[in-house]
Amino acid sequence: MRLFELSPTRSVRVTWTLNELGMDCERISAPVPQIFQHPELEKFHPLRKIPALDVDGKGLFESAAICTYLADQAPEKGLISPSGTWERALHDQWVSFLLTELEAWAWSTFRSKSIVAEEKRVPEMYEYNQEAYRANAVALNDHLAKQNYLVGDKFSVTDIIAGFTCRFGHNQGYHDGFDHIDAYLVRLKARPHCTL
Repeated sequence: MRLFELSPTRSVRVTWTLNELGMDCERISAPVPQIFQHPELEKFHPLRKIPALDVDGKGLFESAAICTYLADQAPEKGLISPSGTWERALHDQWVSFLLTELEAWAWSTFRSKSIVAEEKRVPEMYEYNQEAYRANAVALNDHLAKQNYLVGDKFSVTDIIAGFTCRFGHNQGYHDGFDHIDAYLVRLKARPHCTL
């Protein structure tokens, strides 16, 4: 396998998953913009984005999909529950929730503030995005008030995916009053393989 990566992007989710699993993977990294101009990247991600994983010449992209795939390749490590189990359904639930109900709002603001040209920025959306993130984060904060980790109250790949999202929201200043999410981030950062 080969991983096209760039820290501190969502690639850190994949790196953390590989580290937890003890898997070897060739890492292809370069500074911006060179990594996006790598002559092979388009074979593995149609939009030339990262992370992208080359698995025997086949491409897999989107960090959550890559992390889930990797965890499935090493079931003995216990980083994900088997397909068809209730715990696996909870993994799918939380990953979907994190990416659509939290990360999308934080990403919209971050992209506008930091990535697009100044004339394309939409500052009118920043407060709206923050309010949407915070309204949804209540559910995550309440869940973490009852247990330390998202699925079965044990660390899993779900938490790796969540960790990036939560750090993203925290760094945007969205977590005021979400003490359980912030305590969760502290627990995740204390793990020896954490890449946050």
